[in-house]
Amino acid sequence: MMNYSFTVGELLSGENLHSIYWGLAVFGSIFFGITCFLAIIGIGGLDDGMDIDADGTALDHVDHGFLDFNLFSIRSILAFLTVFGWGGVMWGHHGWIGFIAAFAAGTATMFLTAFVIWGLMKLQTSGTVSNRQFIGQPGSVYLSIPGGRSNPGKVTVRFNGATRELKAVADEPIPSGAAVEVVELLADSLFLVKKS
Repeated sequence: MMNYSFTVGELLSGENLHSIYWGLAVFGSIFFGITCFLAIIGIGGLDDGMDIDADGTALDHVDHGFLDFNLFSIRSILAFLTVFGWGGVMWGHHGWIGFIAAFAAGTATMFLTAFVIWGLMKLQTSGTVSNRQFIGQPGSVYLSIPGGRSNPGKVTVRFNGATRELKAVADEPIPSGAAVEVVELLADSLFLVKKS
């Protein structure tokens, strides 16, 4: 048993494994740097998925706490390979101890990278407004609305610091410039309004 561990220790400190450490260090550094650079300039964001509402509109990112924590992402695996490789380059000549130290440093970096990405995801929102959020909002008629919910007119609603234009119908005729309140979402982008 002692002879076997000594042989593995010699293998772990050998020249072939040192070349593998260098390969992992260089490969990981290059690709980790590329993915971080692309994320900074806005290509290949942190989250590949998007939350979609039933009516097809994008929703803000929902916080599920640690349920969103993803340890095994491309960036965290590249971070592990990079630090494991550089740790092996620095400590690989110590055999078992160097291998364990490099592995521990790589694992810690993988957890740290996953935690940072998780934290950044909690700060991310899409900025898209769901149509349901307009219900109950005040507005004004932009294009007059004929009564009887027959043909749509247009209303403007100020929401979250921006003015939005919505197609709207009403039970009674409403002239341009009248103040209204959004009452109901009838279809994907058609709203029922009433005079306020």
